[in-house]
Amino acid sequence: MKLNINGCRSFCKKHGITDYVELANSLGLSVEVVRLLEQGKQIGYDAVKDIYNKHGEKAVVKLIDFEEETLNGFKSKYVLVGNKFY
Repeated sequence: MKLNINGCRSFCKKHGITDYVELANSLGLSVEVVRLLEQGKQIGYDAVKDIYNKHGEKAVVKLIDFEEETLNGFKSKYVLVGNKFY
């Protein structure tokens, strides 16, 4: 899984995010991690889970390129309680 750059730009525009620090804080990641993700590095399942828990499924679908994985495959790795994955 990788960060979907176009989806990320759209997310930033929609939420008025103007820099890496704001984006990192919004996603619950460090600025260094956001920069690495922008360069095409893989994003881990736990980071995607945290983004899902904070922003919901629509944001995850927009922000994450699941590549070979599917959203349902990702979901199967966690237990959903209410609207949060554990």
